[in-house]
Amino acid sequence: MDRLMTTLLCLALMPLASEAAATPNGEAASPPVVKVDFVFDNAVRKTRDLPTSALRAARRQMIAGEPMSGSKLQMLADAGDGLAAFRYAKQLQEEGKPDPSGATAHYFAIAAYTGRAFAVAPLARLLKADGSTYSASRLRHCLNAMTVQALSGNAEAATLLGEMYADGTPFGRDLAQAQHFLGMGTGDVSRKAALSLGLALLSDPEDAAAGHVGALSALRVAAEGEDLSVRVTAENLLRQIEAAPAPGAAPENPPMIQPEVTQ
Repeated sequence: MDRLMTTLLCLALMPLASEAAATPNGEAASPPVVKVDFVFDNAVRKTRDLPTSALRAARRQMIAGEPMSGSKLQMLADAGDGLAAFRYAKQLQEEGKPDPSGATAHYFAIAAYTGRAFAVAPLARLLKADGSTYSASRLRHCLNAMTVQALSGNAEAATLLGEMYADGTPFGRDLAQAQHFLGMGTGDVSRKAALSLGLALLSDPEDAAAGHVGALSALRVAAEGEDLSVRVTAENLLRQIEAAPAPGAAPENPPMIQPEVTQ
């Protein structure tokens, strides 16, 4: 990911007219936009990319698999080395110390920023478990890393991000963003999450007033999965929604029952 990703990220998160939900008065309501302040510049791809001899020596030591102190790994991570950031985050985890400030998540996020997809799952676990204790700036940093991975084609990151938006932890509940990212995911995990989102949207007053456009979209995603129970549940709910009268529509008159004529 290079500096061009900043532009692509902002463009990809702009609400599209086709994705806007209808409001009760018929106007389009755009989903909230995730504000991405900074995309990590993946400048450290090789040892020679590091600016000092000390950093280059430390990276050669790391690549050779030699034992390294946490301070050296942190030094490399802070210089933009994503592999060092991942290894340092793992070291912090293994120490087992309380981490309310989210330092471990911070370094997993750096690794994710620099294209290390394997950092996404441990980052998401920390965000779900402890993210509510992190500062706003740290949460923004982690959100940006997850978003970069999702928009670069990482289906797991998209699904996890969609789940976090649907659950409301730790970024706040945003059903429009949950729908957006779950639609980018693949596999049964994403479809189950989409079903959960569809069920949540069924009880959302705003989505109901708009004709359940959000629930319909989420359930259609769920209905594309291979899990039979998820697919059947989604299909049944879709039929129920589509058969229901539109909001504000007058109820249909029941058919008149003709009395039997006796001879």
